[in-house]
Amino acid sequence: MQKKNKPIINLITGKLIFLGGLTRSGKSFLCPIVSTFKNTEMFICNSVAENIYYLNYLKMINNQSALYLFRHIYNEKIYNLNIGRDLNRRKFDYSSITKYKNQKIYLVREKSVKEGDIKIKDIKRDQNNYPVMFHDVLINPNFIFKSFPKSKIIFIERDPVDLIYEWKEKKYYGQFYSNPRNTTLAFKFNKKISYPFWCKGLENEYVKLNNSYEKTIFLLERLYKIQKNNYLKYKKKYKKNILILKFEKLVQETNIEIHKIEKFLNIKKSRFTALEIKNQNGNRNNIDLIRNKRRDIIIKNINAKFKKKLIELENLYLKK
Repeated sequence: MQKKNKPIINLITGKLIFLGGLTRSGKSFLCPIVSTFKNTEMFICNSVAENIYYLNYLKMINNQSALYLFRHIYNEKIYNLNIGRDLNRRKFDYSSITKYKNQKIYLVREKSVKEGDIKIKDIKRDQNNYPVMFHDVLINPNFIFKSFPKSKIIFIERDPVDLIYEWKEKKYYGQFYSNPRNTTLAFKFNKKISYPFWCKGLENEYVKLNNSYEKTIFLLERLYKIQKNNYLKYKKKYKKNILILKFEKLVQETNIEIHKIEKFLNIKKSRFTALEIKNQNGNRNNIDLIRNKRRDIIIKNINAKFKKKLIELENLYLKK
């Protein structure tokens, strides 16, 4: 019996660094800092790749197709970055080349006629690292490492109190998922209720909730638990490939945490790193007082069932 033909794609490089976490967990703080490391490019992001990842997680797209598309997207992004194609120059975007440690590199590439196989040889020879901003990266780490076996994941987790408070303020408890700006896979229920992909199958429970704080906890609890439990499950298997950081330590003890990242990635920081840490307001003062006030507000607005859920989330956050 003849085997089915499989789509193939030869990787330009496997040196991807996936920097992920839940929304509002600190990706935009860390990505530009890691991009200042030696032999490291400007970080890249792609919502289509993320949604392929989510669809595969839900088994709505098979592994073979998902792997091909996922690898193809980053192959193309990396190649384009190296020939100066599709560069973002918008001054105020966090992904703009104007914020990169040395934007002249990309301006030179943009004017160069060098491309094709010759350029691919250069990419392979240079062996640069490519940080990738990625939402909810630990939904299925096996998929990431099957796509890019030599890649590494840095997962940032943040105190659930801060996440609940900020998600609620941003209306991530439901309304946002019907907004045209939303790039996260979402579904409609009863033709009017929008909900994010990770709550597929729990629609009936979700629609019964009216309290915005309780809705937020409901959504965040499932998404965070999936990823933290995956870390606990796979941390031994991928000991050299997954690093977990706490947002609070990252922004308050930035220099110490950056040293930890250097060791994990086996890449040294550059002369640009200290300036970027300053630009990102690193090494901040203690932020516990703000969190305590936020917690009081949340507690006042939820019932006993959700108070218990909040405590469970806090305990899971503290679990090493």
